[in-house]
Amino acid sequence: MKILLTNDDGYKAPGIKILENLLLKYGDVTVAGPFKNMSACSSSLSVHGQVSYKKIDSKHYIVKGTPADCIHIIGRGEMKSIPDIVFSGINFGSNMGDDVIYSGTVAGAIEGRFCKYSPIAISISSREPKYLNDIDDKINLILTHIFSQKLKSKNIYNINIPDIPFSKIRGIKYTMLGNRDISLKPELFKNGNNLLAQIGAVGKPLKSTKKTDFNALKSNYISITPLTINMCETKKIKSTIFK
Repeated sequence: MKILLTNDDGYKAPGIKILENLLLKYGDVTVAGPFKNMSACSSSLSVHGQVSYKKIDSKHYIVKGTPADCIHIIGRGEMKSIPDIVFSGINFGSNMGDDVIYSGTVAGAIEGRFCKYSPIAISISSREPKYLNDIDDKINLILTHIFSQKLKSKNIYNINIPDIPFSKIRGIKYTMLGNRDISLKPELFKNGNNLLAQIGAVGKPLKSTKKTDFNALKSNYISITPLTINMCETKKIKSTIFK
């Protein structure tokens, strides 16, 4: 199986290296990582100019662009054929609820939606994980499940792992996206005649009794949320024809 791996934390990030090593037993892995941290870049493609990239060896590339650029350039350009599956991660920091709108990790997976198998985004719930000593066990649990399923839908599977010991993880749950409250206000500054702003932090998860990704992690489950790029609300479409 031909596997293409990216992330949004940058090619030096520990998460992408962990995932690469664990994916090697499932197939032929090519890694295309951004030159620098590109968190919250969403599905941005660098269409306004040429994108610089470097070939380290036949299986490793560094791209001065976004995760979507990485998959597009290496998956459709450098690789001789489209990869069978795209993985993105491991991101340090959750990508749940409204986060998926902005997430570069999820966007890297989205760019792999035309592959033979459904693309996978993997995140761990903490930006500074405390329980990495057993991360191999957590990822192996996920990979065993994913490769046994051989998912071929056009969904993007967004996976979030609670930052707890592996012994406390109760299993895997398929979930829906939760919701966050409105983000905090940006901090505004003035430096001479220059106006500056610091983007406000994300809002807190809204309480819900539904099977959301937030509730799954709160209950010590790994969450798998099937996403779709179809953002059309079909229930609002009426059959009436206006002339």
